[in-house]
Amino acid sequence: MSDDTEVNRATARYPSADISPEQFEEFVTTLFDSTEQIVNGLIVTPHEKVIGVDGTYDFDATVRYEFGGMSFLVLIEAKRHSNPIKRDLVQILYQKVQSVGAHKGVMISTAPYQRGAVKFAKTHGVALVTVTEGRFTFETKDRFPSPAMSREEAAERFNLPMFVGHHYGAGSKPGSTRVTMMSPEHPEYVAELLLGVPRH
Repeated sequence: MSDDTEVNRATARYPSADISPEQFEEFVTTLFDSTEQIVNGLIVTPHEKVIGVDGTYDFDATVRYEFGGMSFLVLIEAKRHSNPIKRDLVQILYQKVQSVGAHKGVMISTAPYQRGAVKFAKTHGVALVTVTEGRFTFETKDRFPSPAMSREEAAERFNLPMFVGHHYGAGSKPGSTRVTMMSPEHPEYVAELLLGVPRH
């Protein structure tokens, strides 16, 4: 049996993004803002305090929206960490979701996740995302390794965004992980996997 404190390899495939706190916050906000064309009444609020049954919690961001005639609340925890994310951080977010009666919890990190964190998230419906740079997702087959592209080259030559995310959910086989790229250019995936809005 694998050690739950080991890093989940799928979440560590790409290097962490070189991203400032301001850029990180902007990426998170822009990611959810992109779903405005899919849901009604979208409100993305950075640094919001929400009252739960056992106290008040300060979230990095909240997302409120309406879909199918109902109102939803999604809680966002943004972790600009260098060390892998442990299961207890995901458990705490899940407990906060229960306390405030939210629809879903989303954790977005600059670091990979430990196996136990991914397993817990899959079991309890917490969305996990890592952030990397768009240039790192471009892969070529070459006899000789070449240096990574600069951000400018990636944008000019291949129209790659500066930052992208990857969502980790349950795969089609038991124990497998499905990885989906997250970017504002594809709001349908953001809505489905991070807000819980079914695609038509």
